[in-house]
Amino acid sequence: MATYTVTKKDISKISYNVVAVLSSGNQINLDEVATNIAWEENESELATRLNITIRDVEVNGKRLATQIALCTAVLLYYDDGDGYKEAFRGTVWEWSHSGVKDDEIIITAYDMLFYLQKSDDYGFYEAGKTTQEICQSILNDWGVPVGEYSAPSINHEKEVLKTKKISALLTEILKKAELMTGAKGIIRANQGKCDIIKYGTNSEIWTFSADTNLMSVADKYSMTDLITRVTILGKEDTEGESRPPVYAVRDGSTQYGTLQKIISIGSATEEAATQDAENTLKEKGKPTRRITLVAPDFPRIRKGDRIRLLTDMVDGYFFVMTISHNATNQQMQMEVEPL
Repeated sequence: MATYTVTKKDISKISYNVVAVLSSGNQINLDEVATNIAWEENESELATRLNITIRDVEVNGKRLATQIALCTAVLLYYDDGDGYKEAFRGTVWEWSHSGVKDDEIIITAYDMLFYLQKSDDYGFYEAGKTTQEICQSILNDWGVPVGEYSAPSINHEKEVLKTKKISALLTEILKKAELMTGAKGIIRANQGKCDIIKYGTNSEIWTFSADTNLMSVADKYSMTDLITRVTILGKEDTEGESRPPVYAVRDGSTQYGTLQKIISIGSATEEAATQDAENTLKEKGKPTRRITLVAPDFPRIRKGDRIRLLTDMVDGYFFVMTISHNATNQQMQMEVEPL
């Protein structure tokens, strides 16, 4: 079993730097005119979103509203005591302004993976291709540099990928590997490249405890999306004069009551329908648990990282599923789930 470092760190003196790189190559330090700097990684999105609010003042003899345009490159750095490191690299996708000097300019920027969330594609891959090969092929087709790959990788059957968002194609392929291996994979941008890594691969696991660096904790259990039984129906009577026969029933955690999903074999094979039922119980066969934490901001932590949580009720390790950082009020909020 791998050995991890559980670390407590003084995070009271973290500093931030936001730089806009204009089309001319000139750079502007936006943190000097910013009234709000925040960025977030959401569970349902590949891309990191950066939100900045700045004052429309003159810099180098020109108002910022005339200099910060769509597609302007924006970089965010932080220094937590070990020198400045990059937290975000992306471009401006939206900005709004009243047109009045000194009023606020509201900027929304995304990293390079946002293009994969907004663009459609499709694909075909012959049997025997691995998860890694398929993901790398999709990214290479779109000119996205691939960095580290440590996510689960299996040999796939023939894959016919119907038209949908590229981000959905990638997550669909990774989900199949997860169901076969039990290990989660995550896609995230890192210094201009796309990393596809296994959840919890961070070597330093940061500890959050109620008596030192936690501001609030909310622990939530839910069975709203729970499925405890999957019934597989056989092929229908072609004349429609009888109900489809029950091919098989798969039970999960029925102590929570019967919450049934029906799968029809249809044109699929019995083996495929059975696998679909088993996958459904793997994904939704247990109640969910999410803990929401609010703590002083620590910008090293990203979605997919592993943390340790210590309270009077909890002592365990969790995956970060969503995270939002706010450099202005120096707070962050995380949603985490048990390993």
